[in-house]
Amino acid sequence: MGEMSHLAASLATMIDQAWPFVRCTAAGVLGALANVALEDEVVVLPRLSAGRLYLGFLGNLVVSVTMAHVVNHDFGTAFFAAVCGTTTLRTFKARIESAFEHEWKGIGESDDAG
Repeated sequence: MGEMSHLAASLATMIDQAWPFVRCTAAGVLGALANVALEDEVVVLPRLSAGRLYLGFLGNLVVSVTMAHVVNHDFGTAFFAAVCGTTTLRTFKARIESAFEHEWKGIGESDDAG
């Protein structure tokens, strides 16, 4: 019996240590699903189109889980970070792409004039 109780105690210790990681991962997954639901999008699988890799839902999932793990191990905070972090990064990405597109158009126009 002593060996069995030692095994049970070890298992309980491992579960206690893993629980914050599991909780944050679950919050990140739920945050990724919430992002899809909030944007009225379908779950898009990764694809290669016009020489570019689009990660789709997999990219959203990776970012959401990462953002959930960056904050403390409270489920609510991790979920909120997963939802808001992904949206914030998506907004920054769109602004950067827009700025680069604007600059490339400006470079192309100045080459035609000169």
